[in-house]
Amino acid sequence: MRTFIHLSDVHFGIHEQPIVEAVEGLIEKTEADMVICAGDLTQWADPEEFEMARSWIDKIEGWGHEVLVVPGNHDVPSSDLVQRFIKPHSRWDRFMGEDRNPWLERDGLAILGLNTARGLVVKNGKISDDQIALMRERFATASADALRVLVCHHPLWKLPRGDERGDAIQNQAAAVAATDDAGIDLILTGHNHTSSVHRTLDLPRGDGSALAIQAGTAFSTRIRTEPPSFNIIHANRLDCAIRVMGWDGDHYVERRQHRYVREHDEAHWQPTEASAASVIAQLAQEAE
Repeated sequence: MRTFIHLSDVHFGIHEQPIVEAVEGLIEKTEADMVICAGDLTQWADPEEFEMARSWIDKIEGWGHEVLVVPGNHDVPSSDLVQRFIKPHSRWDRFMGEDRNPWLERDGLAILGLNTARGLVVKNGKISDDQIALMRERFATASADALRVLVCHHPLWKLPRGDERGDAIQNQAAAVAATDDAGIDLILTGHNHTSSVHRTLDLPRGDGSALAIQAGTAFSTRIRTEPPSFNIIHANRLDCAIRVMGWDGDHYVERRQHRYVREHDEAHWQPTEASAASVIAQLAQEAE
């Protein structure tokens, strides 16, 4: 069983330091295999914000955690149009490294991050044909028993964005087909500032056997309809438990728990009674 701390949309530059420290406290004491940040590490992609993000990552790595990050649309400069359209990722490359599609393979784990942020796309993301080819190539070499994880900032489907639905990624049909063909188990995203878990089987164009898992905004003030949140995920190819940790104004508490199981790695994930009970409890809380 692998353990991931799945964050997104930390937005250094408009972050709240007490929330940052609360997240750090949980990360430090959690025996996680990897800390994953699915984009939007900054608010305006200013060098000062990237410096804060880099220092934060260095701190986490100093505690012995492996960290995987991918760019989000806020990590592309918005006010400097020359940077945005000519060298949209130059600041990211300077502070975070030039590999914007990181690939990590460990015993029983294969994880690919894809950069979906584009200088010519203001808000929504895109997976290119070259990235789709890379996805197929990488996962084709993974061991048969490896948990297969895809990380990107923008959701591949129209997933919850507060009380509405966000936009699907550009080149969606080809990207979704590739995740199905590659046998991906978990698709971890952010962008919508809303935590949610979905079987791809239940989503338009999604007939694969993966779980699409969104993380909320970890510690920024860019709140939509829910307070800051992040996910703690325990998973292998047959069992996946997601704990949604939410900010209550003073500290992080467990808001919801989802658990899915399946008989073999090509079967569809099935929600357990614990997952259903958590959803019912959430609906009751929202109705109060």
